[in-house]
Amino acid sequence: MSSTDPASAPAPARLADLAGVRGRTLIHLLRTTTPMLTSGLALTLLLAFVAGAGRIVTPLTVQYALDHGLLHPHPGTADVVLRAVGVGAGATVLAAAASGWLNRRVFRRTEAALAQLRADGVARIHEISYERFARIPSADLVSRLTSDLDTVTTFVQNGGVLLLVNAAQMVIAAVLISIYSWQLALPVLAAAALLLVVMRRIQAVVGRRFRVVRERVSAMQSVIGEAITGIAVIRSTGTERRSRAAADESIEQVAAAQRHTLVPLHTNTALGEVAISFITTFIVIAGVRWSVDNTWWEPGLDLSAGELVALLLLVTFFVRPLQLLVTMLGEVQSAVAGWRRAIEVLATPSAVVAGPGARELPPGPIAVDLHGVAASYGDAAADVGDVATGDGLLALRDVTIGIDPGEHVAVVGETGSGKSTFARLLTRQLSARRGRVLLGGIPIAQVGDRSFQRRIAVVPQDPFLFDATIADNILAGVHGDIRAPEAREALDEIVDSLGLRPWIGTLPDGIDTRVGVRGARLSAGERQLVALARTALVDPDLLVLDEATSGVDPATDVRVQHALDALTVGRTTISIAHRMVTAERADRILVFDDGRIVQNGRHADLVTRPGRYADLHAVWVDHTVAADHVPHPREERTEGDGDEHREPATRHTLRNDRST
Repeated sequence: MSSTDPASAPAPARLADLAGVRGRTLIHLLRTTTPMLTSGLALTLLLAFVAGAGRIVTPLTVQYALDHGLLHPHPGTADVVLRAVGVGAGATVLAAAASGWLNRRVFRRTEAALAQLRADGVARIHEISYERFARIPSADLVSRLTSDLDTVTTFVQNGGVLLLVNAAQMVIAAVLISIYSWQLALPVLAAAALLLVVMRRIQAVVGRRFRVVRERVSAMQSVIGEAITGIAVIRSTGTERRSRAAADESIEQVAAAQRHTLVPLHTNTALGEVAISFITTFIVIAGVRWSVDNTWWEPGLDLSAGELVALLLLVTFFVRPLQLLVTMLGEVQSAVAGWRRAIEVLATPSAVVAGPGARELPPGPIAVDLHGVAASYGDAAADVGDVATGDGLLALRDVTIGIDPGEHVAVVGETGSGKSTFARLLTRQLSARRGRVLLGGIPIAQVGDRSFQRRIAVVPQDPFLFDATIADNILAGVHGDIRAPEAREALDEIVDSLGLRPWIGTLPDGIDTRVGVRGARLSAGERQLVALARTALVDPDLLVLDEATSGVDPATDVRVQHALDALTVGRTTISIAHRMVTAERADRILVFDDGRIVQNGRHADLVTRPGRYADLHAVWVDHTVAADHVPHPREERTEGDGDEHREPATRHTLRNDRST
C-alpha cells in the first residue's frame, strides 16, 4: 500500500472496464467467472441438436409418405403412411423429451451460475481497496449484482433455450437444403450470411447502447434511493421539488437511452424481414419453376413432388430460427450488457494481501511508525510537492512520527488539517504517495489481511449498525458461530467490562432490542456504545478512534468515556479527537495543521506553550463555557439536571418507535 516510490501508488480507478472486450476474451471470461455454464457444454449442445433434429424429421417423413405411398398408391400405401407417421411421432416425442431436459438443465445451471456470480461479486466487493470503493456509487454495485443479472435470467426464461434449439435446427435445415439442391441452397445461404454480417454490425451498436441503458438505470436507482433514504432531510429542508426534479431527470435519461436503442433494433428487424421474405419467395418460385421446367436450369433440379414439399418445409424450419434471432437481438444484447457489468466486479483487482508474501503482525500492542509520508486523494501521484499531486491536493506532507506499543495518542487539529487522512493511512483506507508506513515494524502493504483484520480495528464517527438486535450487532465482530454459548458468554463479559449493563437495562427488550435500519432507533451516542462493544469483542491490538466521541449527547457521554477508558487499556490507541476532553485523557497529543505535525507532546505541556494546541484548547474552553450559559429550551421547562430528563426522553422515543 505504501511505498518509497511516489509513482508506485496511484489512486485506483473505478471498476474494471470490459466495454471493448469481445470474442475469445469474452468467452474466456465466461468460462472463468461462470464455469457452471460452460461445464458439460457438450451434453447441452447434444440435447439442443437432438431437439432441433427431432423437428427436422417432419419434412423427411412427409417426403417419404408422398413419394412412396400417397402419390403412387399401391396395396402397401397405408403401411407406408403409418410408418412415416410413426417415425415422425417418435422423433417429435424424442425432441420434446430432449427439449424438456435441456430446459431444466439450462435453467438450473443458469440460476446456479448467477447465484454463484452474485456471491463471488459480494466477496470481491469486500476485497476491493477502500480507495477504489470510495469512487463507486453503492447503488451501482447493487444494480450490477441484482437487476443487471436479472436481465440474464429474463433472457434465458423468455427464449434463451428456444434460441439454442432453433440455432441447431437452423444448421441442420441448411445442411439438408444443400443436400436436396445446392443450386437453391447457395442463394439462400448467401442471403442469410449477408443478414448475419449486417446483424453483427448492428449488434455492436445495440450492445453499446444497451450498456448505456444499464448504466443509466443504475444511476436512476441511486437517485431514487437517495430520495427515499433521505426523506427526513428532504422534508425538513423543503427540497422536495429539487429531489423530484433530480429523479425526473434520471428517469428521463433512462427513457432517452431506451429510445436510442430502438433505431438500430428496428433497422435490424426491417432488414431481417426483407431477407427472410426474399429467402422464402425465392425457394417457392425457383423451386417450383426448376422442378417443373428442367430446361430453365441445365441440368434441372430433378426433384420429386415429395422432395419439393420437403424442401419448402425445410425452408420454413430454416427461416423461423433466423426470424427468432432477429427479433431477440434486443434481449440478447440486454442480457450480455447486464452480464458484462456484473463480471466487471469480478475483473476488478483484489486488494487482499495473502499468500506467501503476507506477513503476520507481532504479538501484543502494535507500534506505529511513519517516515516521510505524503498522502493525497488525487488520481495521479507524479511529483509530491507542497501543493498538489495530479488533481488532488496533498492531505499530508512529510509526516514522520513513532507511536510506542500500548501508547494512547490523540490527534487534534482543525477541519482539513489531515487528522482523518492520518487515520485512513493506518487502516489501509488510503495509500501513501511517498514514504513508509510501518505497523509493528512491517510495511503496512505486507501485512496479511487476516492478521490485519484480527489485530486492528477502527471505530468511525458514524458507525454502521445492521438492522438487527443489539446483541447481533455486537457479535458481528465474532469469528465463528454467533449463536454458540461461548459467543453469548463473551458478549455478557464485554457488556459488563464496558459498564453497559445499566444502559441496556433501560431498553425495551434489553440486549435483544432491535436497532432499526443503520441503528436509526438509537441515538448517536448509543450507536457509538454498540460499536465500542463490538470492537472490544474483536480485542484488537491497535485501535483507531476516528472522532468516535463527537456528536455524543451529554446523557450518553459519561457511558462512552467509561467504555473508552476500559477499551483502551493494554492496546495501542489512536484517537482522532474533535473534543479536547478526549485529548486530555491521552498519553500524548499530535497536533496537525495543513497536513503536517506541528506539535507533539503531553496535554499539560502543550496547553501552557504558545502554539496551535493552546489556541485550539482556548477556543474549545470558551465555546464550552458559552454553551453552558445558554439555557436549552427543554431545560427551561424542567427542574433539576437537564441530562436526567433527556435520557428518559430518548428511551421513551425508542419505545414509541417499537410500538409502531
